[in-house]
Amino acid sequence: MPNFHRIASLLLLLLFAICLNYRTFILAVETVSSSSSAVEEEDDPFCAIDDDGGAANNDHSSFCTVTATAIITYDEGNEHDDAATSLRRRIHAEVVLGPRRFQDASSSSSSSCRLYLAPRGIDDNIDAKSNSNDSSFSEHPNQDGQRTLGVYLSTHLPKGAPLTVRGGDMMLPLIDVDPFLDHRVQHTGADATAARRVVDDGNGNGSNGSRNRRQSTLSQWNERGYLQRATTSPHGGNYEGLGTVANVLPGLAMLASDPPRSELRPNIWAATPEADEADLPRHVHPAAGAFALQYNLTYFVTVEGGIEEGGEVWVDRWGWHQRLALGLVTDNDIINDNDHDRYKRDIGILRQHGTCLDNLHPGRSSHPDHGRGAMASRFLPKGSVVAPVPVLPIPREELRYLRKKEWKEVERWRNKIKKETEMKMSLVLQTVGHARVEGDGKKLEMIENDNYDTVEEVLPPGLKWRQQLLLNYCFGHVNSTVLLFPYGLFVNFINHAPSEDGFDGPVANVGLRWSERYVERDPMSGKDPRTMSPEELFSRPNPAGLVLEYVALRDIRPNDEILFDYGSLWADAWNEHVKNHPPSYAEGNGNDYVSPSPNEYTPAYIMEEVATNLRTAEEQLTYPYPDNVFTACFYRYSDRKDDSNDYEAAKEFNKESAMIKSNAKTKAIPWKMSRGLFDMTNLRPCKVIDREPTQTGGKKMVYTAIIQNRPDLPPEERIPKGVKHIVSGIPREAFRFVDRPYTSDVHMEGAFRQNIGLEGLGVFPTAWLDLKTE
Repeated sequence: MPNFHRIASLLLLLLFAICLNYRTFILAVETVSSSSSAVEEEDDPFCAIDDDGGAANNDHSSFCTVTATAIITYDEGNEHDDAATSLRRRIHAEVVLGPRRFQDASSSSSSSCRLYLAPRGIDDNIDAKSNSNDSSFSEHPNQDGQRTLGVYLSTHLPKGAPLTVRGGDMMLPLIDVDPFLDHRVQHTGADATAARRVVDDGNGNGSNGSRNRRQSTLSQWNERGYLQRATTSPHGGNYEGLGTVANVLPGLAMLASDPPRSELRPNIWAATPEADEADLPRHVHPAAGAFALQYNLTYFVTVEGGIEEGGEVWVDRWGWHQRLALGLVTDNDIINDNDHDRYKRDIGILRQHGTCLDNLHPGRSSHPDHGRGAMASRFLPKGSVVAPVPVLPIPREELRYLRKKEWKEVERWRNKIKKETEMKMSLVLQTVGHARVEGDGKKLEMIENDNYDTVEEVLPPGLKWRQQLLLNYCFGHVNSTVLLFPYGLFVNFINHAPSEDGFDGPVANVGLRWSERYVERDPMSGKDPRTMSPEELFSRPNPAGLVLEYVALRDIRPNDEILFDYGSLWADAWNEHVKNHPPSYAEGNGNDYVSPSPNEYTPAYIMEEVATNLRTAEEQLTYPYPDNVFTACFYRYSDRKDDSNDYEAAKEFNKESAMIKSNAKTKAIPWKMSRGLFDMTNLRPCKVIDREPTQTGGKKMVYTAIIQNRPDLPPEERIPKGVKHIVSGIPREAFRFVDRPYTSDVHMEGAFRQNIGLEGLGVFPTAWLDLKTE
């Protein structure tokens, strides 16, 4: 009889879903009939059940507890959808949204997966500084960088070995995010207690602060270690804008956790990524400016003895390796690396219940419009999970921005409007004895309370919002303010292809669905985030807890490119962009294209490759560099203060000399190599004023340059105002060409911006559809 009741309950739930014409996920299904799941909870060590029938491991209860009343509905489209959308939905319904195959794709291949995603032992996340008086622990940012899912190795990797053998991940810039982050706070070490910038929640009913406010989503990302402040990051990017620039590293940097205890060291490290246009230059291709220029950010093992089989990967978010390079970390600050063993996972458990992370690797796409792409690292059978895709929700409004100078223009305009409105209201008061609530009074209220309902109200005439590059990598829906930014190993390299059978070219070979095993309920309300309103979703204290997964629509061979259908709205937007893109070639064939003149845009990485010897400032008057680049040096001003004689001599010279070049060789401070100097935080603008051969002779040159400050330098690194700081003997290796702010392809006017569409796919929750269809 108990079995009969369970079956009857299941049938009633399915009948209810059909009547509503929605595909409905009943989370109670796994409880009502455990045989319907390929992973039975009683055998899952992450979801052990105690004697009372509850989750024995409270740390994973958000994964394991099933709420019988939670019904999640998804947008299924309608009969008016175009043929392409209908076909995409049909393929998903047959392959992706059908019976789930919790199949580890690597198990069907002779190549073993070596990186897994699995729930962590959160009970081990003990912050040692709470039980210690050692001030060295104060540099650890507490639990902000901890993750509920961890990255684990299935094989031993020695020190110096790369975690991803065939390339690294990309890096995306967020430009001038000052309105959402407090740029006065240094986001490293103990200062990582992030400043909060509140934004209107849309439910206000008053003025003068009476409206409900919430923390911005980007501020949450920053607190949780999903962003890196470019000025303190070892990966560069700080010259992309004049305001605050944040780096988004969607691979291991976002996926892996911090060390679970503050006296444990991170065990992986990545150098500066490469940068190029992927053979899609702005003078030629409409895709220029629509993809990440920085790529191949590869992580290497840094601990003695390597990372053992089953060991967890711990990323460095707070500058541990930078402090190590400076000698600020001693042996007393590092506990025995063998202590890492207590955080290991059993390999059998990882392979049975974890999800493979390294089924993909980056490569050059065979499609002429794609540049870089994601390739299959092994055979992936139809219906298998290709890659887990954790996602972070973000409101659309937080991916629009203005440049720093444009915000100043907005402030001037708002102040002007405010003053004019106050004068009008004053005249009205004198005439009729009361101010009108509508019209001018309402406008003044909006200005005073940052309460704007339309773009026209917040921006002066002629000024338009810009869109962050991050938008191109987000999943979204035309009827929702909710965007989902995906992160994981190489998932952001997956390009578009249509679902059409018989299409002249490659077709999509992966679909998308929710990974039910990894979706976490909100710890405060107990709700599944997919049932929340957008405002509830954005108000959660932790933005994580949502995981999708790519699933193979057909058998995928090793080195096949992974392709996903971005949707008909995306395809229409791209086709319109291509149609309006100015022609890149003269009439005829591509060989007629004329290269740009010297003062036109040339990427900094090209200048770095071709400029073996650097021109002086005087030479550049006749033979200038392209307008978009400047030279920068690796230099640490604080190093010179130990050399009192040189420092005082140069200081005196700077005061007395009116000629930049006069006696520079003998009076300038000599450049000195020091620990950690070639960190990107020490790259600062400099102007070459002289060069000479090295003392050893040959063709190598050394340079004398005027060193300048860059934004956000710590006080000890700032050259005093009015001091012309000249340094000699700088080797060519200590120089870099850098793109000036707002000149790289990311900033191109008219560059393509469109999110990946999930309309009608049966994936986007209806609870998030808060915009009306036009």
